[in-house]
Amino acid sequence: MKEILITLLVCVVIYEIVEHILLPLFWTIRYRGRQSAYGPSGMIGKRCVVKQWTGTRGKVWVGGELWNATGNSSLMPEDEGLIQGIDNLTLLVVPLIETIDTPNENLAEDRSTKL
Repeated sequence: MKEILITLLVCVVIYEIVEHILLPLFWTIRYRGRQSAYGPSGMIGKRCVVKQWTGTRGKVWVGGELWNATGNSSLMPEDEGLIQGIDNLTLLVVPLIETIDTPNENLAEDRSTKL
């Protein structure tokens, strides 16, 4: 009976070490270079759908939420935009067509180095 309890205790200790030290360390090392999916850094570069727009201000739908937005271009409802930046809780949006039409050499270089 004593051997069973000692074996069980050793197994529990090993399990706890793996669960609380080794696995978190493994996941931290594996995903340390990824961009955050949350916060301002996670929003920049995402697509959004314009829901309401007047002049250079409006509301866009991104990530299941409705956000205030500004932009230099006049957009129409249901147009797609690309988030270029964030100022407080207001997104800076450009039309998606505008970003597709203008090639970005730096973006092409970044993609080639990641492949």
